[in-house]
Amino acid sequence: MSTSPFPDPRPAPELRASCLEPPRPEEVHVLLLGLDGLAAALAVRLLRCGVLGLNVNDGSPVTAADLGTGAFHAADLGRPRDAALRRRLRALDPRCAPVSAPELFPGALLPGAVVVRSAEHPSRAEDGRCTDEPEPWAGLDPRHPLVSLHRAGTALLRWPTVPWAHRPCPDCVRATLGAGEPGGSGARAPGGPGTGEPGTGPGGPGAVLTAWAAPAHAEAVAAGLAVEVLAVALDSLGGGTAPVPAVGHGHAPGAGGDPCARLFVPPWPGPVAQLELDRSLCLCGLAQA
Repeated sequence: MSTSPFPDPRPAPELRASCLEPPRPEEVHVLLLGLDGLAAALAVRLLRCGVLGLNVNDGSPVTAADLGTGAFHAADLGRPRDAALRRRLRALDPRCAPVSAPELFPGALLPGAVVVRSAEHPSRAEDGRCTDEPEPWAGLDPRHPLVSLHRAGTALLRWPTVPWAHRPCPDCVRATLGAGEPGGSGARAPGGPGTGEPGTGPGGPGAVLTAWAAPAHAEAVAAGLAVEVLAVALDSLGGGTAPVPAVGHGHAPGAGGDPCARLFVPPWPGPVAQLELDRSLCLCGLAQA
């Protein structure tokens, strides 16, 4: 099993025949919804790759858990995540003028526009009611390609790239993650939490290594995600007009050619499992093609 966080090599998108010069990273626009330490690190890496059009959004305060990747500093604790990240991005590159305004993000007709959404794993109360807050981003262009990230403790579920209109709802994420748990039918590779691997118990060598390597794991995953976001943007800048395929960049299809989500768990930066998507419990209609 490869431990590389990067997608499998594939042919580069063909550029428009009418292009006089290749596209530049300055033409890429990325809207980030949710700025935990991993998503903030992704924004920093995109900036270092030359992406200046960054729209960062998350008014929740910076916590100690957000500091591991280096995107936030200790002095940022308690400050709004988006305000702290804007300051960090401007300090890294004065050419960057990040904003926190989803309503100003260009429509999907502008090539090179990508949405990244990072959210906590959805949960339910004891009475079965969903405890997730209402989604504040419903007004986005439904055609935007979405790189969707879902955190469950230290694990990260990377949903295949889909148009914003077909983003996973909390029930879809919950069911897909549940299929990858012991006894579930969705895992397509060994590994991950609860697999009973030697040394992973409390205080064991595996648990110690996981704690030590958590910042390195998040940084490596963020670097791989930056490449994936750039690949999605380049497809659009290269003149691609077809809808975003359900199988995102670097996502191997499961049985029957269906797309799979990838599960990342510290300490190794590569995906530990391919999970078949379960949208059978979707009640919001987003699973409809």
